[in-house]
Amino acid sequence: MRLGTWNIGILTGKSMEVVEVMVRRRINILCLQETKWVGLKAKDLENSGFKLWYSGTNRTRNGVGIIVDKTLTQDVVDVKRVGDRIMAIKIVIGQELINVISAYAPQVGLDTSSKEKFWEDLGDLVQGIA
Repeated sequence: MRLGTWNIGILTGKSMEVVEVMVRRRINILCLQETKWVGLKAKDLENSGFKLWYSGTNRTRNGVGIIVDKTLTQDVVDVKRVGDRIMAIKIVIGQELINVISAYAPQVGLDTSSKEKFWEDLGDLVQGIA
C-alpha cells in the first residue's frame, strides 16, 4: 500500500497527469490539496478506473480531494467532507478498516478564527475515528 499527498495548485486539466504519476510511482491513494474544484462529489477519472472524491466551495482557492486507484475504488465504504479544507475516506483493505484524511491547513495570512476553526474541525474528525 502506497499513500501520497500533493498540493496540486489547481486540478483542472491535470487529472490524467495525476493518474499517470500515481501509476508510475505505484501510489494507491493520493490526497490532494488546492484542487480549486467546486462541489461535494465523486468522479471517475477519464476511463482510468481511478476515482476522485472531492470537496470545494470556491474556484479560486482551497479544495481537497482523495484519489483511489482502480484496485481499491470498490472498497471505499464512507466519505466525510468538512468544508473545503478537510475530507476523509474509510476504506476496507483486507481485514482492516483504514481512514485516510486529506487536509489543507490555513496559511499564515488568514485570521486566527479561521485557523482555530480548521484545527477544531480536524480534531473533531480525528476524534470521531478513534
